[in-house]
Amino acid sequence: MYQNWLGVVVFWLLLHIGWVTYVGTDTVIGQVVNSLFTIGGVSVSLYLIWQARRRQMRRPFTSRLFLLLLFANTMLGLGECGQLLYFLQGRTRTEPFDWIDLIFSLQILIYIIAFGYFLRNRRQEVNLRVFLFDEFIILVVAGSLSWHYLVTPYLEGNALLTIETLLWLRYPIGDLLLLGGMIVLFFGLMKRGNGSSLLLILLAFHFQLLADLLYVVLERFDYPFPSSWLDPLWLATVLIVGLAAYRFDAEESLVPLDVTRRWIDVLRLITPYLFLLILFVTMARQTISWNGLTIGLMIAIPLLISRQIRIVVDNQRLRENLEAKVEERTEALATAMEEMRHMAYHDALTGLPNRYLFARLFQDALYRAEASEGQVGLFFIDIDHFKEINDTYGHRVGDQLIVDVTTRLQKKLPPNTVISRQGGDEFVVLLFDVEQEAEVVQCGEHLVSLFKKPFHHGIIPLPVTASIGGAIYPAHAASRSDLIEQADLAMYEAKRRGKNQFCLHDPAITNT
Repeated sequence: MYQNWLGVVVFWLLLHIGWVTYVGTDTVIGQVVNSLFTIGGVSVSLYLIWQARRRQMRRPFTSRLFLLLLFANTMLGLGECGQLLYFLQGRTRTEPFDWIDLIFSLQILIYIIAFGYFLRNRRQEVNLRVFLFDEFIILVVAGSLSWHYLVTPYLEGNALLTIETLLWLRYPIGDLLLLGGMIVLFFGLMKRGNGSSLLLILLAFHFQLLADLLYVVLERFDYPFPSSWLDPLWLATVLIVGLAAYRFDAEESLVPLDVTRRWIDVLRLITPYLFLLILFVTMARQTISWNGLTIGLMIAIPLLISRQIRIVVDNQRLRENLEAKVEERTEALATAMEEMRHMAYHDALTGLPNRYLFARLFQDALYRAEASEGQVGLFFIDIDHFKEINDTYGHRVGDQLIVDVTTRLQKKLPPNTVISRQGGDEFVVLLFDVEQEAEVVQCGEHLVSLFKKPFHHGIIPLPVTASIGGAIYPAHAASRSDLIEQADLAMYEAKRRGKNQFCLHDPAITNT
């Protein structure tokens, strides 16, 4: 669905740009349709955020964050509706700051509130002190450049700094504050998952900054371009924010750190220094005369900044290496613990459950049978002539025979069985979820048939059969130990009768 909505957003923006470019907003129909494009796009954005919020209702933090984004995008729609109403009534906005400007300003303010709310709830994932320091650098640079290029030209033609000029500055200053924070936060959280959503929001705020900055320039310096040409940029902001919310997945797993992520981290570190360098170069071009000292300063400052970046990058690489080693040791320890746990409950040769694990599974099967008034079958398997094979071919061949028998049992027995090696050439098979005695008899005969096909040592066939005894709970015994005893007696009875057969417990065997 995300790809479909992405297509809708791109198509809507292209239509809007085409209308503003080729039809314009000089006519009544042009202005009305332009406003309707904006209002319609905002409606699409609100729908996307609302759907995303519905999916996250069980997560209060994410739900509230999306609600703030919903309110922020609503402000653009309300402001555009107000402008359309003024236009249809033939009224002109003459005051420097009216209620429509207030609504548009609320969009930036709510974005900043949402950003602060996100930062406060994710402060454990972000080094807040470093973040605020980097953000302060960006804000100082942005404020200095805005003052120099926006306020100073205005003061040259006016005696006083008016409230009107300060109100105009709310756009670039607010946007740069928001954008700078998003840049730092984005690169800090990129490797934690949902990087695509963060990237979309970052892109959206770039559009917001560009549109607001151009709007101030066009309005303050009387360029012959209508500000309505910027409407597609403002609309792109809310639509992309809507796409970011719609794409957000709270269950997205962490993104593994690779070479690309390292470059992203480096870029995050460079960002505040880059803003500082921009301020320095701008200052140098405006105020410094060129001589030997100036050239030396112009070379030394970038070198000093690059040295600082290098130190930070080296420290970060060292930390990553330490974290990688800790993670590697942790994984190795977890693997070793898992292997020890497996060895504690499984036979080393066959990997089958050993006596301890089998006893636990056996008891669980008896509990279930008692609760459901079902039955449990138990089979003791003793491999005939195993001692002769060991003496003739050696223990290595004997061990391989045990492994081959295990493989055949695992492949041929039904899923409601548990196989365990008790030691030497003895196996135990538990048949659970039994409803009738005939199922136990059928399984015992099937076990005998599994040994009819010969096993081989190379091309040499090995004369292997099995004597199998079986007993049924609760028909033949009322406890686990009694059932084991009865199945063992039945196995010895099968040997006494000539081996290579199955013998079900018979009370007469016990009595004799």
